[in-house]
Amino acid sequence: MISVSNVSLQYGKRILFDEVNVKFTPGNCYGLIGANGAGKSTFMKILSGEIEPNKGQVSILPGMRMSVLKQNHFEFDEYTVLDTVMMGNKRLYNIMKEKDAIYAKEDFSEADGNKAAELEAEFGEMNGWNAESDAATLLN
Repeated sequence: MISVSNVSLQYGKRILFDEVNVKFTPGNCYGLIGANGAGKSTFMKILSGEIEPNKGQVSILPGMRMSVLKQNHFEFDEYTVLDTVMMGNKRLYNIMKEKDAIYAKEDFSEADGNKAAELEAEFGEMNGWNAESDAATLLN
């Protein structure tokens, strides 16, 4: 599902990763452990595409995506656990919220109806109707 090929990352003279190769396959659960400052968070940022390695590449199978929950323990205090998990798919979550805002309007216009139809189509293509149950399954 995710392949890491010859990934190297260096900051100045400090080498965090040198020629890392790993393959994450479907159906398995992985853990990343190490001492503070060893580069665990940095490696996750490389996997998610937030930062680029100095050398090598990360490949994700076509049609797959990676969702990341950041380390800020308080960032999602105002959200339910299910919403927080669904936020991992930013586009889908944004569509859900935009649809809700349109449908909540008292002065629903024809333009609103057209926009809602576009959002509903994209929502359906993204399997949005299963998002909450998929998030619940993931949490379980």
